[in-house]
Amino acid sequence: MTERSPSGLPRENIHLPGGCVLRRRSLVSDDAFVDAVAADVEHLGEWLRWARHPPTREETAGFRAEQDADWDAGRSFVYVLTPPDRLDQVLGGGAMFPNGEEGVLEIGYWICSPATGRGLATRAAAALTEEGLGLPGIKAMEIHCDQANARSAGIPPRLGYRLLRVEPDEPQTPAEAGRSMVWRHDGT
Repeated sequence: MTERSPSGLPRENIHLPGGCVLRRRSLVSDDAFVDAVAADVEHLGEWLRWARHPPTREETAGFRAEQDADWDAGRSFVYVLTPPDRLDQVLGGGAMFPNGEEGVLEIGYWICSPATGRGLATRAAAALTEEGLGLPGIKAMEIHCDQANARSAGIPPRLGYRLLRVEPDEPQTPAEAGRSMVWRHDGT
């Protein structure tokens, strides 16, 4: 059982097995975030529309301010993944956000190319699933990913998610096939 925040909001730091930490986005510098994304635009932009171009520091500061406001209001929760003892190295990230259905949060995750293949996305998705299901009023978690993203699509079934449906979805990046897989975990 994980220790919950008394505020009803998720924890700002979630320690993953193996040592990495999901940290509330505002706890990590904009420079570390910008540097990680800018250095890996080709890899990240393949699947993430917000990472198709190197972010500017001004854009990043604006997004961080919006993310902080959403966190404080209990709307959505954005994290970055770092090594346990470093706030200046971003390995990836994740988020929990409403998907439009009462009591359901969707999660997303991403890993920078130098950190892929080590199970970090799976551990981050598992931690976000557990954290989200522990929040007041949350009955289920979902993961949506493009059917062409085989690495991402392999994660939900390993974590006990079941495939609800595959639906048409307008491609947002060049790699997407336009068929979104919708996975759900009911906490059981």
